[in-house]
Amino acid sequence: MDRIKQKALSWSSRFLSSAGKLTMLKSVLSTMPTYTMSCFQLPLSLCKRIQSALTRFWWDSKPDQRKMSWISWQKMTLSFKSGGLGFRDVQTFNKALLAKLSWRLLQNPSCLLAKLLLGKYCKHSTLLDCKVSNSASHGWRSICLGRDVLNLQLGRLIGNGLTTPIWRAPWLSLTKS
Repeated sequence: MDRIKQKALSWSSRFLSSAGKLTMLKSVLSTMPTYTMSCFQLPLSLCKRIQSALTRFWWDSKPDQRKMSWISWQKMTLSFKSGGLGFRDVQTFNKALLAKLSWRLLQNPSCLLAKLLLGKYCKHSTLLDCKVSNSASHGWRSICLGRDVLNLQLGRLIGNGLTTPIWRAPWLSLTKS
């Protein structure tokens, strides 16, 4: 949070154009907490503080002079096609990064991180089915939050049905007699 504010203060005194501010916001300021967000769920209060710092950088021309925010942050996070500026919503981006980490654990169960975490927390179930214990670490709780995002969106491509077990009534036949 402090690094974001320091960078924003050093650039706000340079009188950047709107295009310059847009570039700085998207490529530098909003990417600074990305590594932390890809490992841990940030508290809602911290997400709001980061969002506030980004908003202040966008609207204010001088650090000691606060200007009115004429457009809500939710509208500014919309894509260009939808009438926004394409900024990232901090909390949604945090959840997306955690879902990506959970997806990596699902796709590469033989990697060291997956073996360690799944061996510790999912001994008798899969990642998609395991319960979060009260003694789980903040990192594992964050991964489970990403898993919950995946569970809401996951589906299965059936294809020809040979690799997907589907119950079939014995009196039904797939071939014509």
